[in-house]
Amino acid sequence: MSDTAGGRQSCPFTLVVCGSCRAAARGRVMDGLRRAVRECPHGVMVSTGCLGRVLHCRRGRGLHAAVQPCGVDRAPTGAVVRLGPLVTEADAEAVGAWLRAGMPDDGTLPDRLRAAPAPQQVARLN
Repeated sequence: MSDTAGGRQSCPFTLVVCGSCRAAARGRVMDGLRRAVRECPHGVMVSTGCLGRVLHCRRGRGLHAAVQPCGVDRAPTGAVVRLGPLVTEADAEAVGAWLRAGMPDDGTLPDRLRAAPAPQQVARLN
């Protein structure tokens, strides 16, 4: 979907943010994510409890989130991308730029901002 007003590419998404870590949820990282979502025509951000069943996160180490592309009807259209830990404003800006660009799979989202899945989500070899 094209955001013609800003000349940017954008696509609908749902961003789910862990609100369990109070310091991270109130900080500048969360503000940066809110700002990015407001700039995306069909972006939605949801704050929830601990995402420990989906992400391998630890409280106090930064903000963790998961984002999934979807249609304007909110039906999923792609795989979930796990994010975190997001520690600095620069981290939130990088994620925001990636969201505004339509979540391309071209390396614009630094690997360090991609979170590992929770241990129960990792495929077993044996």
